[in-house]
Amino acid sequence: MKTMVWFRRDLRLVDNPAWSAATRSGGEVTPVFVLDPDLWDRASRHRKAMLAANLRSLDASLAAQGGRLHVAGGRPERVLPALADRLGSEHIHWNADYTPYARRRDELIASTMPSTRHHGQVVQPPGSILTNEGGRYRVFTPFYRRWAQETIAPIPPPNHVPVRSETGDGIPQTDDAPVEAGEAAALQRLERFDERVDAYPDERDRPDLDTTSRLSIDLKFGTISPLTIIERLGSHTPGREAFVRQLAWRDF
Repeated sequence: MKTMVWFRRDLRLVDNPAWSAATRSGGEVTPVFVLDPDLWDRASRHRKAMLAANLRSLDASLAAQGGRLHVAGGRPERVLPALADRLGSEHIHWNADYTPYARRRDELIASTMPSTRHHGQVVQPPGSILTNEGGRYRVFTPFYRRWAQETIAPIPPPNHVPVRSETGDGIPQTDDAPVEAGEAAALQRLERFDERVDAYPDERDRPDLDTTSRLSIDLKFGTISPLTIIERLGSHTPGREAFVRQLAWRDF
């Protein structure tokens, strides 16, 4: 079966449930990124530069597998069904985004073509951590206690399948990115943070010290998964537990 993967805030191939599911379906996969004018036109110069650099890195990773990232400008609800029809793609996978705009957009697309939504931005999907009465937590501390008890489901590794090599409109030219982009750079930042994370509770609020994770931009663009961070850091020291707690706050 031919499938598509719609990349958004998940610009990586490792620990990416949408990419994993599409490649495990067995057929040709078309990786797509849509430059939505409603988002692109309002983005700052630095945000555009960082996005473009991350797209180039993702494209290079796909090229190593014999494919390319198909970049198309336009409204996703028009671009994606038309592309699927032209390529004969029978299904589209994406990782959920949770803003009101994204939810309206995704519901519209899901109503027009066969699709599967995954959760690649969070540790636990929204609505999965509930009180004993089945409601949502309104206070973080009890939420965190329940969150920390939940099993983290591993993401199956992707299969090697044919990846379509059309580039579409291509990645736009921008200024240079403010920091090194891509999945490999995100992993390097994680490795460096692993060396100093045990001082995180005491030093994270010290502006004169370089002790923060520097991973926020990677989580923003999805060049690293929160699951990858937890797997690498663990929670076996107070510093590591304190940082993992920040990932729980992000879910909350």
